[in-house]
Amino acid sequence: MSYQEFFWVLFSKKLSNEATTSELKELENLIKDYPEWQYAIQNLEDLWKHQKAKDYGHEEDAYMLHIHRMKELGIPFGEMPDSVMPAKSKKRRILWYSAAVAAMLIAGFFLIGSFSAKNKKSQTPIAREVNEISTRPGSKSRVELPDGSIVWLNAGSKLTYNKDFGIDKREVTLVGEGFFDVTKNKEKPFIISTASINIKVLGTVFNVKAYSEDKQTETSLLHGSIEVTIKNRPSDKIILSPSEKLIVENRITSVEANGFKKNKEQIIRTTIPDINTLVSISKLNYSPADSSVAEAQWINNKLIFRDETFSDLATQMERWFNVSIEIKNEKVAQERLNGTLETETITQALDALQITTSFRYEKTGNKVIIQ
Repeated sequence: MSYQEFFWVLFSKKLSNEATTSELKELENLIKDYPEWQYAIQNLEDLWKHQKAKDYGHEEDAYMLHIHRMKELGIPFGEMPDSVMPAKSKKRRILWYSAAVAAMLIAGFFLIGSFSAKNKKSQTPIAREVNEISTRPGSKSRVELPDGSIVWLNAGSKLTYNKDFGIDKREVTLVGEGFFDVTKNKEKPFIISTASINIKVLGTVFNVKAYSEDKQTETSLLHGSIEVTIKNRPSDKIILSPSEKLIVENRITSVEANGFKKNKEQIIRTTIPDINTLVSISKLNYSPADSSVAEAQWINNKLIFRDETFSDLATQMERWFNVSIEIKNEKVAQERLNGTLETETITQALDALQITTSFRYEKTGNKVIIQ
């Protein structure tokens, strides 16, 4: 049995509460070795928790049909040996089938992609295997890297790193926003590459916000120290101290005059810096109530905005709620707002903003138009 098969067997048994303590430990070790699976696992567990009672006889048939289909595709995923099937009551065995079907459906998707990628790579042996972890708009994910470092990925973000991460070096590429708690290793610095900056650390806690559609790339340091290099200006090395925030202005074309948010298709922004790129350092503001930092509260499901223009807040809300927002009034776009969003829906959030800002909106599906 391959490690993929073994993984999904263990995960299916976990979902149906059939896994032993030793099997749960083996599953935990596999997840550490292959952190790119965590996003699928998180979503599958959420689906399983909300799953209602089903026709389990049908599920067993679906399970066997799915295995047969994968065999036809040439994917090495055989039938489950009796030795790994729960040998308990029929009801519990059928429950396991139900969990297995759910796991296999997602497993099949990922294994097909993996199998296809392997075939492509066999034609180009010099290509390096890469892990890619991404989050959709409206979702977040926690990832543990092979060296023990923890990364929280915000909505609409992507983290990539080579399969040999941690062996000779620790390098990752980030698009979007990530909160890093890096395991200390003086011999192997942890390097994060974004479109506009590179960040080098030994072991520390910090946040990086590097969305291509944002006006700024930001790095907020909570503990330790980090070295930041501005791309295309390698001689400019900036050392941040705790409670400092570095901001790099991203170039914006003239189609977004005065920060007024128009249709997404009309906004063109590049994060590649040049010699005239504006760079600034400021102090982080801690909440007097709980000593929290606004820049890092998104990992606690809080969207905190301080003196933000409605235009910039709209961009954040698009990712937070997985919607598209178009502001058609420039005065409204330039309104500056303060607040915190946590459990609100997009409708509740807009209704709350109307209390302090004069505007009206129309919502159709996941599209919002603000007048």
